[in-house]
Amino acid sequence: MFHRVLHEQWTSIIPVISFVLISGVFIVATIRALRMKQGESQHLSSLPLDDSKAEH
Repeated sequence: MFHRVLHEQWTSIIPVISFVLISGVFIVATIRALRMKQGESQHLSSLPLDDSKAEH
């Protein structure tokens, strides 16, 4: 009986762990984006359009 109770509690924790992990990644990415220097930001924003380094 206790095995079933523990198993049911374990499965209810999975969504909470997933939410915390995804929130943590989002917060870290947001902080890194806000602290980025303007020159680096402009460099990264022009990468998809930069043809000078493309190899054909």
